[in-house]
Parts: sequence; C-alpha cells; structure tokens
Amino acid sequence: MSELRYSYLKDTWTVIAPERARRPNDYAIHVYEEEYGDIKKCPFEPGNEDKTPPEVFAIREPGTAPNTPGWKVRVVPNKYPAFRIEESDKADFYLIYDKKGGFGAHEVVIDTPDHYKHIQDFSIEELNYMYIAFRERIKSLYQDLRIKYVQVFKNHGKDAGKSLVHSHSQIIALSKIPKKPDTIIKQSRKHYRKKERCYTCDEIKAELLDGSRIVYENEDFLVFCPYASLFPFEIKIVPKNHNHDFTMVDGNFLNNLSDATQQAVRRLHKALVNPPFNMILYTSPPIRENHEDPNYFSDIEKFFHWHIEILPRIFPFGGFELSTDYVINSVLPEEAAKFLREVVI
Repeated sequence: MSELRYSYLKDTWTVIAPERARRPNDYAIHVYEEEYGDIKKCPFEPGNEDKTPPEVFAIREPGTAPNTPGWKVRVVPNKYPAFRIEESDKADFYLIYDKKGGFGAHEVVIDTPDHYKHIQDFSIEELNYMYIAFRERIKSLYQDLRIKYVQVFKNHGKDAGKSLVHSHSQIIALSKIPKKPDTIIKQSRKHYRKKERCYTCDEIKAELLDGSRIVYENEDFLVFCPYASLFPFEIKIVPKNHNHDFTMVDGNFLNNLSDATQQAVRRLHKALVNPPFNMILYTSPPIRENHEDPNYFSDIEKFFHWHIEILPRIFPFGGFELSTDYVINSVLPEEAAKFLREVVI
C-alpha cells in the first residue's frame, strides 16, 4: 500500500510507493569508470595552482607558500561564478518582473590533492580538513553584512551536477535567504512557538525511540533515513544535542561529525555501487538587522538545528513531481535504513 508522508521542516509531501520498488541492488550503478581524463590538465591538481584564481583559504604543510603545492585542502573563487562580490545587490524591476543584481560569492573547496580520491575514500583527518574549510569560509563570508546566507554543497557524480572529476565542494554566498532554508527556518520557528521545543530535537528523540530508520550513531551524531524521504536512500546527519550553528564545530565534535559522514558515504558507496548524490549543509544564518521581518531571528539559536542531507540521485524527477511538488519514492525509508545499516564497510 502506498502512503503520503509529510516532511514538517521542508513543508513537502512524499508518496511512499513500495509496490513500485526494486531490490536495493537494482539501484547499483557505476559513476567514475573512464572519467578521470588527463590528470595533467586538471586545474585542481597540485602543481596546477596557476590554473585557478588565487586561493582564499588553505590548510598546508608547514613552510609551503600560498598557491603552490603542499596543501591538504584549498579554497579558491570559482572561475565561472554564479555570483560575484563586485556585482550590485540592488533590487530593481522590469515591467511587472522583479530582479536583483547578482551580488554574492561563489567558491570551490578542493577537498583533496589526490585526483583519484573521492569522499568515500577520505580518512577522518581528511574529512576534518574539508569541514574546517567549510567552517572558516562561512565565518569569513558572513563578515560582509550584505551576505544573508551561505550555502555549502557537494555534487558527487555527473548525474548530481559534478562537472570536474577531481573531488570538490562548492560554497555560494547570497544576498537573500533562499526559499528552502527559509522554509526550514519558518517551520522550525512555528514548532518552537507552539511547543517551546526544537523540532529537530523532537525528531531525534522520535527516531531513537523508533529505531527502524537509524543507519548509524556515535556519541554526538545520528545518521538516519528521514521518515518522509524525498529520495530513495536519503540520509540525514544531525548533532544529537541542540546546536544551531555549524561554525561552532571543533575538536572531538568535529571528529565525530567526520566519523558519521564517513559511515554514511561509505555505506551508500558499497550498497549502491557509488551512486551520484548531493550533500547539502543547512546552518543558521547570521542575525541581520535589516531583515523585512523584525522578529525573523528572534530565538533562532533555540529553534534552528543545523544538519546535513545526502540525497542520492538514482532517478530524475518526472512530470508528476514537477507538476505537483509531490515526489514518488519507491523505497521505504525503513527498508533503506535496514539495508544501509547491515552493510559491512
């Protein structure tokens, strides 16, 4: 029997239709065969630092100079940015259409100097470096008061939008909070004002009580397949204790985040034979006094709970999804979690 499941934070409905399901192994696909190309031409390869804009952040071997080999993770402005600091953020209109200047920033995090490594191959230390780069660039970009939201994401595989095979993530800074994070903020606030509790904290308690959708947990993080997953084998990584701001991650907490991430991506990699996926970080935006709603940021540190989503891109959305905003997911999240939980990595 199919059923409709509601995702409160996203304010979306998913049609869970297990009668359309295939066996989990039927989703297995190969992504990276014969895709590596000529390593000498890769702009992210050590020794090719002159093929990218100058770095804005790096973790390096002691004694190595900026924009030379010796880096462990390196952040550079995107050579073909969607947004630029030099652009205006002024709102305007044309006829009946609103428009705004393309102000913002677009950066690339080169996760590793190894051309052949991907996130499922990263050690805990290498994942720490990646997350430190995210943390430091978010902090830096928010120093510009015109920046209202910073979105961090990783596209893994061509079908998830990855254009270069060398492992990298992207950071986009925006002059407006986008609809999806805005919806999560508003829904979290709505729950908090009604219940005086964080929704994600309640979600964590529910998942721990039920247990059927949990994939992995450690001291600080829970990894699970959400109840109303939009995508087959969708994974959510959340801090067990309330925390609204990703930029606070450090020390053993950072190690445990990297451990949770490693477990999630390695289980996906082995279970589905390297599926394409998008990995997305949602964190609290900084308080800005000029927001149109003067109460928008009130108690945000109490009701917002940062988290990471991993969204496998096993099949594209069709006409039903595009016309209704409903999504058909043919894999029960409980079955997906059980399958991933039992994977030996």
